[in-house]
Amino acid sequence: MAVVLRGRGLSPKVTDTDPHDVGEEVLEAKPLAASAKTTAKAVNAFTKQAYRLLKAHAVNRARTAKDEPPANMVLLRGAGVFPQIVPMPERLHLKAAGIAGVALIRGMFRTVGMEVIDVPGATGGLDTDMTAKADAALDALESYDLVVLHVKAPDLCGHDGKASEKIRVIERLDAMMGHLKGKLSQDVVVGITADHSTPVAVKDHSGDPVPLTLFGEGLRVDDVVTFDERSAARGALGRLRGQDLMRILLDAANRTEKFGA
Repeated sequence: MAVVLRGRGLSPKVTDTDPHDVGEEVLEAKPLAASAKTTAKAVNAFTKQAYRLLKAHAVNRARTAKDEPPANMVLLRGAGVFPQIVPMPERLHLKAAGIAGVALIRGMFRTVGMEVIDVPGATGGLDTDMTAKADAALDALESYDLVVLHVKAPDLCGHDGKASEKIRVIERLDAMMGHLKGKLSQDVVVGITADHSTPVAVKDHSGDPVPLTLFGEGLRVDDVVTFDERSAARGALGRLRGQDLMRILLDAANRTEKFGA
């Protein structure tokens, strides 16, 4: 969910209320600048009111009666100002769609002007139906220029520190990609990457670069034959900025306009 504050004298320069660790107390939002005092006060007032309302909710009363932990708090983090974004169809002249089970990612799709495709079985968890998501992507490619398919499961295993479970998830991803690759038309360009690293040893996001591979008809190849962080680091793509990826994909698909030619 997103909490939207509107009014004069607001500032994004406030600290999180999310302690980021299970069992820790909810934090008080603090201003990082004098101009953010009003915002911090509003965030703390919202947090307290949300707790009062959720604590008394029938669902939580029922959970407490069954000795289950109540969902009685809204944790806020990552304060910012909503940017002025040119929708993807207008900026890149693409009809785009996204497939994801996670509400945050689905919201990001909508924010940039992509249509969200609902897939039965796409849960955003370890039990997500990857084959169903792949089939939905194949169907969507009949109507859309760009389809983004997101899978959350590897990240969850990283946060939980479960290496063996992460291996099984990656094996399922391999099977999903094999399913996709066997049914894709030859004119489709595919990019496979991650939005961040979540090492099992760290149990949190890290700044490590993520692997990227592209495949499609006529693309130049290098001598990398496995997809992992170390192997991909030796590849011809090198290390690039995330903001450049879309242009690279469009170039590979011969969808960019020539300049001065």
